[in-house]
Amino acid sequence: MEYKVVWHHSHPLQIIPHHRQIPPASIYIVLTVNVRYITTASADPFFSQRTLCFRLNLLQSPRRLNEVLAPKLAELRVDTSSAAYEGVLQDIIQCGFRTVRRILDRGYSFQALQLLSDMLVGLEPMTDEETLMSRALAESRRELENNNYGMAGATESSVKKMVKRVKVEDGEKEECMVCLEELSVGFEASQMPCSHLFHCGCIERWLKQSHYCPICRFEMPTN
Repeated sequence: MEYKVVWHHSHPLQIIPHHRQIPPASIYIVLTVNVRYITTASADPFFSQRTLCFRLNLLQSPRRLNEVLAPKLAELRVDTSSAAYEGVLQDIIQCGFRTVRRILDRGYSFQALQLLSDMLVGLEPMTDEETLMSRALAESRRELENNNYGMAGATESSVKKMVKRVKVEDGEKEECMVCLEELSVGFEASQMPCSHLFHCGCIERWLKQSHYCPICRFEMPTN
C-alpha cells in the first residue's frame, strides 16, 4: 500500500555562515524530509522523518534528485510515480536554488544549507470522502505549523546531561555532519550518546530544532 502526496512545502531550516568564500560546487544540501500520514488505520505510522546530504549541483536535475530521494520515500511507502511527487522535486529544487542565490547575493558564504521538506500523504480518497479529506488536510497543516513542522527539539536538561565535551584525538579525523567542516585534532567537540562527534555550536543549534542525531537518528528526550 502506497500513500499519495496531498500537500508539500519546502523551506530553509538553518544556515551556518562560513568564514571563507565557498565555491557553489562545494556547497552541500542537508535535506530533512518530514512525512505526515492522514490515515484512520491505527497500525499505520503517524509521522516519519529522513535526512539526506548531497552536493548543491545535484539540484540541477530532477532525475538526479529523484535517484537519492525516491529510495528514502519508498521506505516510508510514499508513491513516487505521481504528478504530485514531481511537484515535490521541483519545490525542493526551486527552494534550494532560490535560497542559495539570495544568500550569495548578500555577500555571505556557507558550506551547508539545511532544507526542510514537509509532506502530508494519504491513501487515494474516494469521491464522497473529498470533504473529509480537505478538513483533515487543513487540520493537519495547522498542527504542523503550530508544532514547528514536526521538528521537536531536545530538552535543555538532556543536552546538558547526555552530550559530552571531548577532545578530538589523532586518528579520529572526520567531519561535523551539521556544517560539513572537518573536526580538527586537539579541538573540543560535542559527543552524542551514540558516539557521533560534532562542533559544539553546530550540534547545540541543531538540537534546539531537532531531537535526532543528524547521522544515525538517535533520539534525545523531548518535552
